[in-house]
This record gives sequence, C-alpha cells and structure tokens, in this order.
Amino acid sequence: MRPEHWLFTIPLRLRSLFRWAQADQELDDELRDHLERKIEEYVAQGMTQEEAHRRARLDLGGIEQTKERCRDTRRINWIQDFVQDLRVGLRVLRKSPGFAAVVILTLALGIGANTAIFSVLESQLWRSLPFPDSERLVDAHLVMRENHTHWDVLPYRGYQAWRTASHSFVSLSAFHYPSNRNLTAGGTSERVEVMPVSSTLFETLQVPLEQGRTFLPDEEVPGNDHVAILTHALWQSRFASDAAILGKTMSIDGAAYTVVGIASARLRFEYHLDEPAIFVPLSMDPYQQAPLRNTYLIARLAPGVTRERARAELSSLVDPIMKAEGRASESVAEVTNLRETWTDFAARPLYFFAGAVLLVLLIACVNNSGLLLARGLSRQREFTLRATLGAGRAALVRQSLAESLLLALAGGTIGVLLGIWGAQAFAAFIPEDTLPRKTEIVLDARVLLFCVGVSLFSALVMGLMPALLASRVDLNYALRQGAAGISASRSQHKTRSTLVIVEVAIGLVLLFGAGLFLSSFVGEERAPRGFDAPGALTFHVSLRGENYAKPEQQQRYFNSLLEQLRLLPGNREVTLGSGLPLTGSTGVSGTVNIAGRPPAHKYGTYVTIHAVAPNYFRGLGMRLLTGRPFDSHDDPASTNVAILNRNAATELFGAEDPLGKVLDFVAQPHRGVPPQPSVQIVGVVENAQEFGANEVPQVGLYVPFAQRPLPSAYVLVSSDVPRGALLGPIRDAAYSLDKDQPIFDIKTMDDRIADSVRSACFDLILVACLAAVALALVSVGILGTVAHFVQQRTQEFGIRIALGASPAHVLGQAIGRAYGMGIAGLVFGVALALAIGRILGSALYLVPHEHSGMLYGVKIYDPLSMVVASVVLLAVLFLASFLPARRAMRVDPMVTLRYE
Repeated sequence: MRPEHWLFTIPLRLRSLFRWAQADQELDDELRDHLERKIEEYVAQGMTQEEAHRRARLDLGGIEQTKERCRDTRRINWIQDFVQDLRVGLRVLRKSPGFAAVVILTLALGIGANTAIFSVLESQLWRSLPFPDSERLVDAHLVMRENHTHWDVLPYRGYQAWRTASHSFVSLSAFHYPSNRNLTAGGTSERVEVMPVSSTLFETLQVPLEQGRTFLPDEEVPGNDHVAILTHALWQSRFASDAAILGKTMSIDGAAYTVVGIASARLRFEYHLDEPAIFVPLSMDPYQQAPLRNTYLIARLAPGVTRERARAELSSLVDPIMKAEGRASESVAEVTNLRETWTDFAARPLYFFAGAVLLVLLIACVNNSGLLLARGLSRQREFTLRATLGAGRAALVRQSLAESLLLALAGGTIGVLLGIWGAQAFAAFIPEDTLPRKTEIVLDARVLLFCVGVSLFSALVMGLMPALLASRVDLNYALRQGAAGISASRSQHKTRSTLVIVEVAIGLVLLFGAGLFLSSFVGEERAPRGFDAPGALTFHVSLRGENYAKPEQQQRYFNSLLEQLRLLPGNREVTLGSGLPLTGSTGVSGTVNIAGRPPAHKYGTYVTIHAVAPNYFRGLGMRLLTGRPFDSHDDPASTNVAILNRNAATELFGAEDPLGKVLDFVAQPHRGVPPQPSVQIVGVVENAQEFGANEVPQVGLYVPFAQRPLPSAYVLVSSDVPRGALLGPIRDAAYSLDKDQPIFDIKTMDDRIADSVRSACFDLILVACLAAVALALVSVGILGTVAHFVQQRTQEFGIRIALGASPAHVLGQAIGRAYGMGIAGLVFGVALALAIGRILGSALYLVPHEHSGMLYGVKIYDPLSMVVASVVLLAVLFLASFLPARRAMRVDPMVTLRYE
C-alpha cells in the first residue's frame, strides 16, 4: 500500500472504529445497491429475475462474506473482536460470581501490597527533591580511595578551590546538618533546629527568599556571622507572620542575631532528620585553615556537564592540596546525585520488602492460574463446541485472556485503594529513622501507571497458561468422553500440580523469612544490654552561649545541676555522661595507641570516648569486670585515667591485663583532631549497647567528666517518684540554674530499650503479615487442587470402594497427592530460600563494621526457622486437603455405578 493511500484510509478507519454501527449500515446499503444494479443489468440482458439474482450473488461472492472482507481491509477488526471478547467474558463471569470474587480478592491483596510498597519507594527513592531541576543537584565530597563508602575530611583550601576555580557547577554551597540550639525570644526559650549554611545555598537550590535578603559573603567570617534567616513555618508560628521582624534581634545560644530574611514556604529539605527552623551563616576562618569536619557540599551542575566530568575536575583541583598535606594516596573526589545520596541508606530495606510483596503477588497469580485452569477444564465442552463451529485456537485463547484481563483490572482497582491505605499505614507505623525523606505518599501518575502495569502483568501471568491448555481441544477425545464430561489430560494434571509446587515453594520462602525475623527480634529482646536501670528517667542538656565557653564553666553548671537533683525527695541515684546506652554513640571519637608500642592499624585503634560522672556505672547498673571505678579524686589535678569496655580491652590488649597501661591519643591536625593528654587504664567494664542489639560491638573508652568536661551531657535519675511527678521538679531545678538552657529528649531507659527494637518489631510485623497472606493463598490453592482431583476421580473412588477398598485408603490417596506436591514444593522452597539468602547477603544480614542489615543473631541456614516453616506448611497442606479428601471417602458406590 502506498503511503498516500494509507493516509487516505485513516479517516475511514477512525470512523469505523468509533461509529462502527453506522459504518456497517452504510456498507450494507452500498452492497445491496450494488447487488440491485447487477440484477438490473442481467435482467436487461434477457435473464429472468430469479436467474439474474442468482448470477449477481455469485458475482458478489455473498453479502456477509464481502462485508467481512471489507472490514478486514480497515484493519480494526481486532479491536472490535477484543471488545466483543470483553463483553462475552463479562457475561461469563457474571454467571460465576463466587469464582470471580475469589480471584478478584486474591489479586487485590497481591496488587494492593505491591501498590503500597511501590508508593513508598516512589515517594522516598525516586520522586524528585522539592527544588527546581533537582536532578542537577549533586553532593561533592572526598571518599577514601580504598573504600568509596567512607567519606574523608575536605581541607579548607580544597573547598575554596572547588568553590572559586571549578567550571562544572553553576553554584556550590556548604552546610551543616541542623542541630538543636536554644532560641530566646519574647521572654521564653525553646529548642529549635538551626542550620548553618553558606551564602550561596539559596542560589544553589534556586528557591529565593520570600522577604529580606540572603547572607553576604562577608558574613561567613567569625564575628560577622550574627545574622539569621527564619523559615516560613517558624515565622508564622513563633512571630505571627510579623513582617516587622526583619531587622530585629533575637537570642540564639545567648548571642544576639539580627533577622535579615524570611525563607520561602516552598523551601523543604525532606531530610529524615528534623527540618531547620533558622538558618545562620556557616562561618569559616580563612586564616586557621581548619578542615571541614561535618561540612557537606551541594552543587548545581552546569548545563551539559556530567557527574563524571565534574568528578575529574574536582580531583584535578584537590590533588595538589592533598599532596602538600601528605595525603595524596588516601582519598579521591566524588560527585553523587543529591537525591540518591540522601536516600541510599534506606534503599536496601525498602527493596527487600518490595521483593517480598512481589512474591506475594506471584503466589496470588499462581493460585489464580490454578483456579482458571480448573475452570477452563470444566468449560472444555464449551470450547469443543466452539471449535467444531469454526473458532480457531487463537480466538479461544483470546477469549480466555479477556476474562483474565477483566479479573485483573477489577482486582487492580480494589488493589489501588488497598495500596494507598496500606502505604499510609506503612508510613504511619514505620519508625521515624527508617524512611529517608519526610514526604507525602500520594496516588500520582507514576503510581497509577504502575498499577495498570502490574494488573496487565497479573492478567498475563495467571491467564496465559490456563488459556493455552484449556484451548487445546481434541475433538476425537471429546467425542469419546461422551456425556460423562471431559476429564483433564495428564499434561493438564501435571501443570496444575506444578503450579501448587511453585506456590508452596514461594510460601516457604516467605514463612522462612518470617521465622528469621522472629528469631532476630527474639534475639534482640534477649540480647545482653550491658546495663540495668529500669524506670530511670533520662534527659539531655546542651549548654550554649558565652557563659559556657570554657570547660570549668561547663563543669560548674553540671555539678550544680546534680546537687540540685540529689536534693529532690525520692531520688536514689543521679549521674551523667556525655552519652548513654542506646542513644547512638553520642560520645567523642578518637584514635589511641598503646604507649611505647607501634600502632595496631595505620593511625591506631578507633575508639568512642565517653566522659562520665564517678557514679555513672553504678547508676546504670554496668558491671565492672576488673580494676576500680572513677571517684571524686579523679579531677583535673590528678593523673588522667580511663576505663575500657570489654571490646576495647580485647581489641587493644587481647588476653593481656590492661590495668596500669597507658594509652596515647593520636593527633591528626589535617582532620581537625587536636592533641590530647595520655590516660592510664584503671578498670574494664562490661560492654553496653550504643545503638541496639543489631550493631557491631563498639570499642569504648570512658574518662572522668571532671577531667574532660563537655557542654553536652545526658543526665540519669533513678527515683521512687513516678515519672509524671518527677519531671516538674527536675525542670524547675534546671531552670533555676539558667532559664535559657532547656532540657530535652526526656525518656526513661525503658523507653530507649523499646525504641531500640521498634524497627525490628516493625520488620517482623510486616514480614509476618506477608507470610500470613501467602499462607492463606497457598491454602486456597491446595484446597482447590485437591478438590478438583477428587472431583475428577469420584467415579474411580466409587468403583474402588465397591470392589472392597477401604475409605481410609481412598482418604490416604487423596491426602497423599497433596503431600506429594507439598514435599516437592518444600524441597524447591528450601533451595530457593538459601539461594535468596546468599544473593541478598549484606542487604539482609548485619554487615561487619557498619550499622546496617535487618537481621541479628541468625544465619541463612537457620535450622529452627526452616523446620518450623516446613511443619507449618505441612499442617496447612493437611488441613487444606482433608476436607475435599473426606468427600472422596464418602462416595456412594451405587450412585457411582449407576452413572457409570
């Protein structure tokens, strides 16, 4: 066909598609007019009316046949046929509402679970950040050459070189993560999140201020940095949207700051941390050349510049600086997509759950495939009749797939609603620090497209095999079966059994996974925590302002606070430390070497350092393994001492007695680590959990708070007074010392223990729900398969009973078939579970030296979980097969022989 002819026929095709009834009527009128003209022509030639009519019809080839040929030339018949198949399928399904409801609800569960997890994935990992053209935003940093997952500290000169000499970026800015600071305004104080940022941040993000101005470059210098920009939310809530706030001052950590701007309401960072309330300049002293510790860089790529090109340019700029510092071989420049940088830590757990719900969907599809196959076999007489009347196998397959599509779309529609509700429940109950972004989970175009896609996928997976098998019609075999009905062939029985085996195998994987998470949760609950302080109340104090700039001022405040709290009635023990167990290793980190010995590693042994009060170990119930605790004599005038935890003693000294040994702190000026005085070891204490049971054991070192005071500390109060009655006096005591230093993060140690296992509890509940759904679907699949098996062999069982076979033998044969399929599924399921465990590796299990992984204290071949999962599945197999098998046992031989 020539192109112009094809273009000419497009209007006709469109008209035939959307106005097919009118087009058919016009075609019928045209053919009849042509027939009448032919008849008139033959009559004019001398033929009789009957002979002319007969000759004209022969020339035309039959009106209906000609109409079909004309429709074929339009090339839209497949659309009309498909619509017709959908109408027929809808009528057929309306005759079997129970069957349709089971299939639709099964699919709705699978599609709903997948929609829920996809909605979370889309909102957390793939949705663009709330900044214009956010995919051009990148994170620029240094990584260790040997391990790119570990970041290195960027020298100040390197930052200046990147900022002034790089041509890969439109703009580059720096910031610190938000931190709690004390805001005093209007006579009251509160803790707010303050975020130090460079003057170019708002330009980089392309989110201009609503009012006022941004920071000036001169305000990034210490002494000129007492200006602030309020977020829109704080401006509304604390200052009642007062436009006159610009130019006024407020107190942050006791220092006066002038408000110079109001940020846009559109500015949201969506961190998994709290959103900032105030922006202040990120001040850097260009003369001190200090390294940028805890400083992060955001840049916007210039048009046409790739991350690889930017990475190469940054490396070329920083390499000479690193060589001058003797660090050329340690680190390299890295440029990563900002969205991926913020969300990478949560990707693996979310992908794991996505894989788990995909297994649930596969079970649902396999289960429905078995139901459709059984239904297709029951309709083989219908298919045989249609084949006899001329329907081809393609038409039969298309009709079966149309029914599957209708079921899948109905299940998908219900699944969308279940998925959105499930996603919102998922986001509401998941622990706060699990999701990387604080963003709304909504039903957007991407989620809708996913739902349509997964519905079509489900229709194809569950409908293709039954359609192919049910449409394989043998007319001779059907005629031999006669009126008794058409029974399933050997291949069809084998296919149905294979589907059940696949269901059982996938079900075992999910049950085994639930067993692993249960074992992990029990292990975390029972893991030794290294402390025992039930009911003790804890809170955090972070001293801010010039009044607490010196260590002796910090020490004086905390001594006074402890004295005030000890005077409160009912208090049994009051202590403090720079960190508490289960607060996330809030101590200072450092590197130590044994005095007089070579370093164990490149620089030394990395330790977490806690400054604690003398009664810290007694207040927390931590067991002293050897040596002595700190006492009041360990003050700044005495020898600097330290107590190791058991991990540190083993790491540093092995089986050697550490008491009396001296540790030297390693100074690393290029990393901002100043020199510290050496310490003498006076004791070893039991390990205490810093993050929770699912952590790599910490190498910890404790020093007296009096010898190394800090402005931030946790206070622990053990009291006989109920928490509600105790909290008020504690606040009064703290505010009587300084009303501008609020207490916060108020929790009991029991609350902290519950928080440490909340993530594991959520994982367990989610996987257990998925396993329960899978178990229910497997039960339905086994029940349907055995019931169909019994129905197919009812006559055979009746004859056997008539010939003397016991009902128990018939019952055992029916149940034995189910167990044969079940055991085969268990074998494949065990192999599949072990293979998945090996493949997932670090994504699922605890990774050494990193706080990642989802399981604690279990292995991929955990025998107890595997045995329990297998026993549960075998019990389900028995229950699901017993009911239909009992029907086989009760077959009446006389009724069977009468029909035979």
